[in-house]
Amino acid sequence: MKCLLLCAVVCLSWAAFAQNLQPSTNEKSLPDTASTSKAVAENADMPFVVRPVAIRPPTLRIETGPTAERRHVADRKFLIASLFQIGATIGDIESTQYGLGHGAAQEANPLFGSHPSRATQYAIAMPIAAGVVAWSYRLKRSAPHSRRWLIPQVVAGVVHTGALCHNFMTAKTQ
Repeated sequence: MKCLLLCAVVCLSWAAFAQNLQPSTNEKSLPDTASTSKAVAENADMPFVVRPVAIRPPTLRIETGPTAERRHVADRKFLIASLFQIGATIGDIESTQYGLGHGAAQEANPLFGSHPSRATQYAIAMPIAAGVVAWSYRLKRSAPHSRRWLIPQVVAGVVHTGALCHNFMTAKTQ
């Protein structure tokens, strides 16, 4: 408490001693009140006229920015991954048809039914494969430096490759 009181006394004493009791020369030349008598006396011959201010909108210029290097989304890596996925899908369909033709296999996917025709399998599987390619395309376009776009195509391709191998192994055992 004593320390706080001492600090308050010191701060107030600095403020009191910092005041200048004699007015400076600049302060003497300042008027006591705001008066316009001098300005009115100088401009007595000119009447006070209000003129509108001309407002011009700023000129708009469309400037082309620096040309950004646009990377192609469908580059070589994307095409290879897409071909792998589509090829694995076609291989899965054809190996299923081979197994169905030899009486050794039965379709396990409930979308196709137990004995689908080749046209039914292509009509259902290829739009799904195209959707996976489109999904990968969007992923690559949104984050071109990331490799996340590979995940849907690789997963679909590996699943279809596994089904292709399974179909041929079951067809050869029987």
